[in-house]
Amino acid sequence: MKKTLFFVISGCLMVLANGSYCQSEKAIVKIGKQSFTVRDFEQDLDSMRLRTQNLNTDMKRRILDQFVREKLFVAAAIDAAVKITDEQKKNIEKLEKMYLIRNYIDQILKEDPVTETEVKQTYNKDPQQYKTMERRKLRHIIVKDEEKAKEILTKLKKGASFEELASQNNIDATKQRGGDLGWANKGIFVKEFEDVAFSLKKGETSGIVKTRFGYHIIRVDAIEEPKQRSFSDVEQEIRRKLETQKILELEEKLKKRYNVQVDYSLLESVKIGK
Repeated sequence: MKKTLFFVISGCLMVLANGSYCQSEKAIVKIGKQSFTVRDFEQDLDSMRLRTQNLNTDMKRRILDQFVREKLFVAAAIDAAVKITDEQKKNIEKLEKMYLIRNYIDQILKEDPVTETEVKQTYNKDPQQYKTMERRKLRHIIVKDEEKAKEILTKLKKGASFEELASQNNIDATKQRGGDLGWANKGIFVKEFEDVAFSLKKGETSGIVKTRFGYHIIRVDAIEEPKQRSFSDVEQEIRRKLETQKILELEEKLKKRYNVQVDYSLLESVKIGK
């Protein structure tokens, strides 16, 4: 009785397995004499990193239509004896080289990975460098001439709305948003503007600041002080940095191994786009 049950169950499993296999070998698309199976379509989906179990019928249909479109035009191009140009072949070769390099680097990092210990040691060596920068939410009024700037500054001192005056007078795109410059770190603006903007206190308005863009009046709406970023916040950033260092070190070793010699003096004779 047990043996009979075993063979029945085994038979059922084989039928199910074969049924699934047969289903995947059925032609889902036919274009002339060519047939494309369910398996072919699934492999195409895999290459796009799509999983059909997360897609509804309508989405599957649209993706299948795109699959058909691609195969149809490829068939038509082959029948029309269309060839890939020499320039396109060069681009394909470049792409192959890029993949080859990426795979080599991936292999190196897999064989000699950056360890968790190395990442933590790098962070602990100088945690201060992983602080966020001070940010300021700024607003400005900008006009072409100094006399106009003086008039506006007088109005501000009498209690006029900064936003309204910016909307009425600004000569840049911030006119549409009341002079709002958004959040900014140091290093974004020209020195004359930045020196004043980052010396003001929260809520404080500057005098007239001249730059090559015009005459500004600056206000600081908010200040976000520097914050210490935790190890978990910067772990991947540090790991990528250490991996980059590892690859740069490898590059130097490879240059010695392959006796790389470069004559930079010949750069002057190089012609581009000829």
